[in-house]
Amino acid sequence: MIYEFLIDDSNQNTRLDVFLANEVELSRSEIQKFIEDKKVLVNYKPQKKNYKLNSNDKIKFDYEKEDKTIRAQKHDLDVVYEDDYLAIINKDKDVIVHPTETIYSDTLVNYLMYNFKNLSDVDGDYRRGIVHRLDKDTTGLIIIAKDNDTHLKLKEIIKNHEIIKTYLCIVHGKIDESGTIKEYMTRNPKDRKKMMVSDEGKLSISQYERLDYNDDYSLVKVQIKTGRTHQIRVHMNYIHHPILGDKLYGLKKEKILFDSQVLHAYNLQFIHPQTHEKINVIGKLKPDFMTAIEKTKLDYTKIPSKL
Repeated sequence: MIYEFLIDDSNQNTRLDVFLANEVELSRSEIQKFIEDKKVLVNYKPQKKNYKLNSNDKIKFDYEKEDKTIRAQKHDLDVVYEDDYLAIINKDKDVIVHPTETIYSDTLVNYLMYNFKNLSDVDGDYRRGIVHRLDKDTTGLIIIAKDNDTHLKLKEIIKNHEIIKTYLCIVHGKIDESGTIKEYMTRNPKDRKKMMVSDEGKLSISQYERLDYNDDYSLVKVQIKTGRTHQIRVHMNYIHHPILGDKLYGLKKEKILFDSQVLHAYNLQFIHPQTHEKINVIGKLKPDFMTAIEKTKLDYTKIPSKL
């Protein structure tokens, strides 16, 4: 759609981005992005967002409204457990868990909508079925709720720390045989994409055990007692053993190159909120993790087959 405006005296000296935000159903930040991308012309020329309008200015705005509908997409999922109330998926890497304001397709939610008839919607369409999250490039187990009652009960289990979550990762260096990391975490004020250990924020607890090691790398099992954003990645970096391949918290230069963190949600244990049975499932390691084990010359057989 192309919008065209002829400025009259009433809008003279109004900023370009402010004027368009009042005329078009878009936020000011969205308008500014269109201006930066030169989708907005004033008198047939691009202008800056703070351009002050003059009487008789002609504005042309080429805007194609995005379809933000969340649609089902065909995609095979690795379902490791399923019953009438919930499912547990072994997520691949490079899969965002749910849509955002700018991403509407190719997320786990899109794939769930195709594969499951019923999904909870407690948290809205963008998070259908999603009880908890994994980072885009973290692989492994994630619980999906099929109805709202089960969803709320699972949330309560997680809130009360009644679920055991165990991860596997490969870190740089020879880590201690075992240990507990108990620190407060908050968002990094210098980089809002990152979290950091701080004197304030929320308490985070990770218990780790070294499964195998050599001079350069360690294969580590980590059980998290809390579920803070990027918790394991931040904790491993904090004790000077960053996760291999971690672009956000890892080493700037690595001997072995991986395009994402070698971190896998390996095991989940909890009491089923509806049937009250004990659930104990393991998510098979993905090919990239197996490649990392091979390249770092660590011993795959040291990983427990049961927990």
